[in-house]
Amino acid sequence: MLSIAIVDDVRSEAEYLASFVERYGNENNEKMKIARFKSGFDFLDGYKAVYDAVFLDIEMPDIDGMAAARKLREFDNDIIIIFVTNIAKYAIQGYSVGALDYLLKPPKYADIKMRMNIISKRKRLNDYSIVIPYQGGERKLTSGEIVYVESRGHDIIFHTDGDEILWKGTTLKRVESELTEHGFYRCNNCYLVNLRYCTEIKDNSVMVNGEELQISRARKKGFMVALVNALGG
Repeated sequence: MLSIAIVDDVRSEAEYLASFVERYGNENNEKMKIARFKSGFDFLDGYKAVYDAVFLDIEMPDIDGMAAARKLREFDNDIIIIFVTNIAKYAIQGYSVGALDYLLKPPKYADIKMRMNIISKRKRLNDYSIVIPYQGGERKLTSGEIVYVESRGHDIIFHTDGDEILWKGTTLKRVESELTEHGFYRCNNCYLVNLRYCTEIKDNSVMVNGEELQISRARKKGFMVALVNALGG
């Protein structure tokens, strides 16, 4: 199921957008849960990180969409933000809060469909789980919580946001065979990167959730292609 939030102070425009999201779900046999909010304050009040994406109007009273997005990022770094606006120049600022894209009002169904395809793809990538030996038992890690995987000697380290999980006596190649189809790509012989956490390319390195990892010359072309595909082309 995809959980989508729509934040717009104009009810008719919110319902118009919701109808296209519902149509997408019907056409693609995708269950949809849609929540509508009449203001950024309503959306942020008691916020819980349960949404896959939010369509966020920029021009709203009280708190505009851009300010709401900056506040949202204090709670949720994973939600996909898509701005909806009458004026394209405002939406360009959205990249400062990691927005995926923007839509000009009134959006066409083809525009919604393209964005929903990306949202659905990311959802599938993040839902995959890998089970590893852990403290005498097993631990399940979802692909969405793994930032990158590091090969260290004969061991593997899974780096999550704030934690490191050791898998002794295995290889990066083995982990790569499981995760490549779920948005991961090797940037060099030691690191397998979750492409959704990549924020910047600097010469021969990539910033991954605030850490700088080297990209080998042999892998750079393939890495860049994989990164573009992961970001929706």
